[in-house]
Amino acid sequence: MVEEAAGGDGVGGTGGSGGNVIIIKKKSRGGHAGHHGGAWKVAYADFVTAMMAFFLLLWLLSTTSKEQKEGIAYYFNRVNASVTTGGGVGIGGGNNLIDTKQQAPHSSPNVPAQPDSAEDVALKANEDAMFRQISEELKKAVMNIPQLKALLENLLIDITPEGLRITITDSQGRELFENGNAKMFPYTEQMIGVVANVVAALPNELALGGHTDSVPYRGDNPAYSNWELSGDRANEMRKVLMREGIKERRVNRVAGYASQTPLLPDQPENIKNRRLTVVVLRSKRGTVAKFDQEGLVAPNRAEVK
Repeated sequence: MVEEAAGGDGVGGTGGSGGNVIIIKKKSRGGHAGHHGGAWKVAYADFVTAMMAFFLLLWLLSTTSKEQKEGIAYYFNRVNASVTTGGGVGIGGGNNLIDTKQQAPHSSPNVPAQPDSAEDVALKANEDAMFRQISEELKKAVMNIPQLKALLENLLIDITPEGLRITITDSQGRELFENGNAKMFPYTEQMIGVVANVVAALPNELALGGHTDSVPYRGDNPAYSNWELSGDRANEMRKVLMREGIKERRVNRVAGYASQTPLLPDQPENIKNRRLTVVVLRSKRGTVAKFDQEGLVAPNRAEVK
């Protein structure tokens, strides 16, 4: 701090020079003023943010139902499980006849994969939990019908990216159709009726498929091939499902795949490649069946448009 003090200018003075006297005074500052910056604010903000995230997690866990927790856990665990076990569910409680990777999904190969949002993850978890319950109900329904016990080994159930796939295969002595045509045996129609009764409570659409082995069709009509045969058989399945109460609007597609997607790729002529598939497609609008303690409950009519 600089101060100027006026000196005597000769009037009553003592003989000074008559100039101004400059006095320089230093003002000391406190020793701690420059040591503290804004770093503590950043650390405190990080702490508050972490605590907010922690309590938000606790709140989410407290509001999540048991089924949702199991579904989320299953969604994140099923990737590893599918690598080692194939993800299939055999009707008799054993392993599947094939690895899930051997069954080619009927999805577009050129569509780039998009990262799932939190809402998509929750939806898939709910649907996977629903699909597992359907699998259990279908197994119980088949085992409770004496006439269908012989077909236990012919029924395969697994969860795919497209949805819940229910596969009914041929086997030696237990064919689904008469040889070379689309005429069902009575037990085949009864099995499809059981499938219809189990999935009737769901809003999800269905994709129906017919498959043959690689043995060429040998019929009187040269224009008729395994393509037409597999398509006709899939359409016969559609008719049975609709007679059993499945609404027409729920049928997303009916397709014949001939021998293009074999169940056993290394054995294209194997009889098990002749099969029917019903895929309960994943929901497009987020409408999944609600659960109660006794099983599946159909969604409200307002939810399904």
